[in-house]
Amino acid sequence: MPEHQEAEPRIPWRFGAQIVPPLAAGGVTEVVCAAVEGRPVALTLGQDRALRVWDMGDHRQSGPPLAPAGTAPVWGVAHGMLGQRSVAVLVGGGLWVWDLAERRRISGAESRPYPPGRRAGGGLRAVACTRLDGRLVAVTGGYDRTVHIWDVATAEQLGEPLCGHTGVIRSVACGELNGRPIALTAAEDETVRIWDLERREPIGRPLTGHTGPVATVAYGLLDGRPIAVSGGRDRTLRLWDLTAPDPAGTPIEGHGDAVGAVALATVAGRPVAVSGGEDVRVWDLRGRRPAGPPLFDGRDVPGVTSLACGTLDGRPLALAVYGHERVRVWDLAEHRRIGADVPDRYAPRLPARWTDPATGDVYDLTGPLVDLDGDRWDVVDYDGIEPIVRQRPVGPRVALGIADAHAQYGFQGVVTSGQ
Repeated sequence: MPEHQEAEPRIPWRFGAQIVPPLAAGGVTEVVCAAVEGRPVALTLGQDRALRVWDMGDHRQSGPPLAPAGTAPVWGVAHGMLGQRSVAVLVGGGLWVWDLAERRRISGAESRPYPPGRRAGGGLRAVACTRLDGRLVAVTGGYDRTVHIWDVATAEQLGEPLCGHTGVIRSVACGELNGRPIALTAAEDETVRIWDLERREPIGRPLTGHTGPVATVAYGLLDGRPIAVSGGRDRTLRLWDLTAPDPAGTPIEGHGDAVGAVALATVAGRPVAVSGGEDVRVWDLRGRRPAGPPLFDGRDVPGVTSLACGTLDGRPLALAVYGHERVRVWDLAEHRRIGADVPDRYAPRLPARWTDPATGDVYDLTGPLVDLDGDRWDVVDYDGIEPIVRQRPVGPRVALGIADAHAQYGFQGVVTSGQ
């Protein structure tokens, strides 16, 4: 592990319970929580096909990135324990397994469409890990609309694919139902399906109710009962009681755009869902209502592409990939403490000067902030990373980090170039 070169991550004063600094920068597609040799870590998958490991104790990257040889696409990642070894399973144009402690590849295989020769493209889009018959397996879904089960140790497919979906499978989750391992799959055919992995067959009918493609599904427990939470393009979440003879999803509404990711956590003994669309929201699953305000950091950055929940020192965390750019982290216990009474400004004081660490540009914020079109802007907050600005007279939700605003609108009068 590299030596610490900066202070430990901190929570800015009541700023959405965000823990800074964010993880990664640029080209992030997916995030997963894991543990390596007892240390909580985050795994991020990049558009460069590389897997990166981040120590959640200091938010710094641990070791060099890991990437399969060749040019096959990589679209999904999952974590599992192979014996005592912490492993990552990557999927896309194939399946690859990496030992995260020793940083070496254990197994790998090419993905082929099913049935062979079909026109629908091959490629695995989503993956989750579970135990089946005493061994670690990966359950995958993707562009050929089928579910595959793989032996993680050997990267061999176990039996024939499971068929039933008529659209691309976008998300896979694993869990248990009546003591048996199951997989949940969410697809563009507007359904969620439940699969018995031992019998290799669907359980019941497809779960219907979404009115658009389903992008994400998560498995959890609610008062001891197994549940699924799904989200999709119809802007809703649906909560499914998997023990019901014919589950009917209860809609949870509030997002203003498509729901692209969901993860489950427990906060102060209460099960919650964290969902991402145009922002990140927290939901009390018992009451089917918001658990406090959105996890909104003051920036108008669309498109949460991936979410994960984990813990650090016993405290629940939520991690979200924003617009493929970076991974932001929130303390869910602190979010609960803040409650619904959100102040107009989180920072106790605003900076008079700010230096962009990426470019070295220096911003003098003591005078008026005017863009190239002559429009006036206000510095409205500071999130522990950079000043947050808003153009007059746009509403309070339309806010940007000052570096993004400068790149789009230009604040030449207050910026001294660091180049």
